[in-house]
Amino acid sequence: MISFLKSSRKILGMNARNLQFIRPNNLRRARRLADDKLFSKRVLKKAELPVPNVIAKIKSFEELENFDWGALPDSWVLKPNRGFGGEGILVVYGKKKPARDASRLGRDAGGSLPDTWIKADSSLVTIEDIKTHVQNILDGSFSLAGVPDIAFFEERLKLLKLFKPYSFKGVPDIRIIVYNKVPVMAMLRLPTRESDGKANLQQGAIGVGIDLATGVTTTAVQGKNKVIEYLPGTRLLLSGIRIPYWKDILTLAVRAQEISKLGFLGADVAIDRD
Repeated sequence: MISFLKSSRKILGMNARNLQFIRPNNLRRARRLADDKLFSKRVLKKAELPVPNVIAKIKSFEELENFDWGALPDSWVLKPNRGFGGEGILVVYGKKKPARDASRLGRDAGGSLPDTWIKADSSLVTIEDIKTHVQNILDGSFSLAGVPDIAFFEERLKLLKLFKPYSFKGVPDIRIIVYNKVPVMAMLRLPTRESDGKANLQQGAIGVGIDLATGVTTTAVQGKNKVIEYLPGTRLLLSGIRIPYWKDILTLAVRAQEISKLGFLGADVAIDRD
């Protein structure tokens, strides 16, 4: 117990992080950028940093009723603008062919088959399902303070071949903590079946530490505290994965901090196949 208490002093807890690093180093004006995804996209894009493209935005219930669902591509990601903890994100991977929907979904009032998309677990999502989800976003069900929010669709990034054996459906991302323009911690986040194809540890994704000097993965954790050595259900070691473009990724994270003016920043970087 004594040795554990001594070791725990080396761990930066959430309360200490918030009080000692985030609050004194991140001005309120800069925090607005971190809390607003669409604003962040505009600022980063203006600085010529790559961000996923926005397909469409829905700001009100009137816009929701008049939305052109036929304009959506086969795959996309739906997000709340001010969401947190990965809540409220809906990812679809393809569009169901109408011929296969006929027996299950019926036809709409005009006699045609409704548009239907496919989620990571192969379940189907209809326009009515999406409308309900957008309504919840607009109502603020996923926003930081429960205030009304904006829903937006963005392009779904494509999975890099290197990560295909390690990732369930979704695209892994790399979280880099940058403090005063210096990267201090990094991890690779791998989507799992439990996380519904999202790279979110709170929902069951796998987090794998990355050696900052080499860009090679080290210790892995699933969820919040389960240390694992292999990818569940396989004999694939999670340590020893060399992250491509590592120096570029670190440079990108530092550049994002400079632009944001946040002294303590968590930058999420995904490598797109294209």
